[in-house]
Amino acid sequence: MSKKPASRRRKAKNVQAMPTPIVEAQPDQALVPYDENLLERARIQWQFGDWDSLTKIDRGALQHHPDRAKLALLAAAGSLQTNNSGVAREFIRLAQDWGCSKKLLTQILVAGVHNSLGRAAAVVGRQSGAVKHFESAIAVGTPGAEFGLLVEARTRAQFAQLGLPGRTPLAPVGTGDAVVPSASTVPAAARGIEEIVCILRQQQLDLDAKLKKQADEFICVRKFLEASLKREVANAAKQIEAVVGLQGYFATGELPNINTERHSWPISPDFALRLVEILETNDYDLIIEFGSGISTVIMAKVVAKMAVRRRGKPPVELVSFDHLERFYAQTLAHLKQAGLAESVQLHLAPLVDYTAANGRAYYYYDCNEALLILADRHSATGLRMLVVIDGPPAATGKHARYPAGPLILDHFKGAKIDLLLDDYIRDDEKEIAKLWEDEFAAANLSYTTTECKLEKDAFLIAIAANLSTTTA
Repeated sequence: MSKKPASRRRKAKNVQAMPTPIVEAQPDQALVPYDENLLERARIQWQFGDWDSLTKIDRGALQHHPDRAKLALLAAAGSLQTNNSGVAREFIRLAQDWGCSKKLLTQILVAGVHNSLGRAAAVVGRQSGAVKHFESAIAVGTPGAEFGLLVEARTRAQFAQLGLPGRTPLAPVGTGDAVVPSASTVPAAARGIEEIVCILRQQQLDLDAKLKKQADEFICVRKFLEASLKREVANAAKQIEAVVGLQGYFATGELPNINTERHSWPISPDFALRLVEILETNDYDLIIEFGSGISTVIMAKVVAKMAVRRRGKPPVELVSFDHLERFYAQTLAHLKQAGLAESVQLHLAPLVDYTAANGRAYYYYDCNEALLILADRHSATGLRMLVVIDGPPAATGKHARYPAGPLILDHFKGAKIDLLLDDYIRDDEKEIAKLWEDEFAAANLSYTTTECKLEKDAFLIAIAANLSTTTA
C-alpha cells in the first residue's frame, strides 16, 4: 500500500485538529435564518421616504424575525404612502398581533398622516407647507433625532416621487419655482390621507371597545367580591349569634332571640340595643308596637326587669300588632317559652284600608278598636308612651308605615309620645318622617328629632305633652 505524502498527512492532521465551533441555538433562529440588518435598512428607508423599498418587505421573511412587529409596521407605512391600503391594513394587523406597542403604532401612523399632508401641499404648490409637514413626520416618527438632513432628504424624495421638477423643493412660496402637477396626483394623496384617518378611527374604536370590556369585567369582579364578602360577613354574624345564643340558653334555659336558619333578625342587633337604652332611660306607661317579632320579646324582658322601679305605679302595658298569622304564632311561641305571654297584649290585626286626613289611601293594621280601648284606659294627661314602628313591610305600598303617626295622635293627643321608626336607611322611611314633621308643625306640636346611625338606621321623633310652637 502506497503511503500518503507527508504534506497531505500534515494537512489532514491539521483539519482533524480544528475545534468544532459551539453555537448556542435559539428556538426560531436555529431553524430559519433571517436578515440581521433588515430593521436598520427599513428604518433608513422610512426616514428617507423610500416607500417602494418598504413595500418590498416580504411577509414570509418576517415570520421568524425577532423585530417582525416593527418591520410589519414600517411595511404598512410604505403601503399607505403608495395607496395600497388593503396591504397596509394587513400589515398593521400583523404588527398588533406580534406585539407592536400602541404608542409606536400611533407615532408611525400619525407621521404618515403628516407625510401625506406634505405630499398634498407639494402637489398644489405650497412648498413651505409641505416642508413643515415632512418635518413633523420625521419629528413624530423619530422623536429626539437630529432630523435636519433627514427632512431635506425626505423632501427631495417625496418631490421626486410626485414627479415634481428636480429644482430645490425648499424654495419659499412666491419665488416663482412652484409647479402645479397634473390633477391626477391630488386625488391619490387625498385617498391616502383618508385611508390613514379611517385606520386611526378604527384603532380608536377598537381601543374604546377594549376599555369598555375591561370596565365591564372590573364591575363583574367587584360585584362578585362584594357578594362574597357579604356572604362571609353574614355567615360570621350567624355563627357569633349562635354561640351567644347557646351560652344564654345554658345560663338561663331560654331559647336565644335569633333566627337559627340565617342572619335575618326582624330588627338588627344594634337596633335592639338602642331600643333597650330607650326603655331603660324613659319611664314609659304604655308601649305600642306595629310589627311583632324578636323585638316584642326583648321589650317584654326589659319591662319585666324595670317593674321593680315602678313600685306604686301601674305596670307598663305592652301591646303589639302583627298582620300575618305565621309571624303572630312565632312571636307568641317565643313569649310563651320565655314565660312572658301574659306580659304582652299580642293582636293578630290583618291589613285593612285606611284613609288618612291628607286624603290618601293606605293599607294598615286593623287596630283602631284596640287603640280606642287603650285610649279609654289611659288618660292622655301625664301619659308617657313609646310607639315602635317596624311594619308593615315596604312591599305593602308606598309610605306603608305612615299611618302609625296620625293614628296614634288621633287617639292619644296631649300625651308625651316617642315614635321610633326602624329602617330609616330607606328613602321611603325618610319621606314618612318628613311627612310627620310637616303635619306636626302644622298642628303646632312641639317635637324634637334624632337620627340613630345603625345598621339600617332609625328615626326618633319625640312629641311633647303640651301644645306649643314647633321646635324641631
